[in-house]
Amino acid sequence: MNDFTASVKCICIASAAIFLIENLIGGTRLKNQMKLLMKLVFAIVLIYPFAKGGYDLELPEVNSYEYQDFTGISELYSAELIKQTSDNISEVLRRQITASGINCSEIETEVNISEDNVISINRVIITADDFDAAAEIVRNSVGSETEVIDGDN
Repeated sequence: MNDFTASVKCICIASAAIFLIENLIGGTRLKNQMKLLMKLVFAIVLIYPFAKGGYDLELPEVNSYEYQDFTGISELYSAELIKQTSDNISEVLRRQITASGINCSEIETEVNISEDNVISINRVIITADDFDAAAEIVRNSVGSETEVIDGDN
């Protein structure tokens, strides 16, 4: 690997030298001769490692790696999506209840996401000082068909 690194460094240095020399003698009569000379030097720098014996690079076998099974990833994604959606709705409801002056210690929202990505809020469990007022705020926000349960009971 050290030979490979040294070769790459030599190629970079040769390329920089070609660029520098072409810019320094760009307007002189020696331009074409120097270009030819620099191309020969560059070719030698490229060919030398292979003429010397090449590189000792080992490529890994593809069969040595295990293929991962992604069959359960869809279920994992769906579960995480439901959890994140539930947490987001709970946080929005908590902010609405707190903004109305009711102390709310916990909200748990149970949601269902259908195949066509429709979110249904099935149940909301509230632990608050004034459950009736908090339940009314939740029903006004998510719909009256949503079941609201007192978390203290």
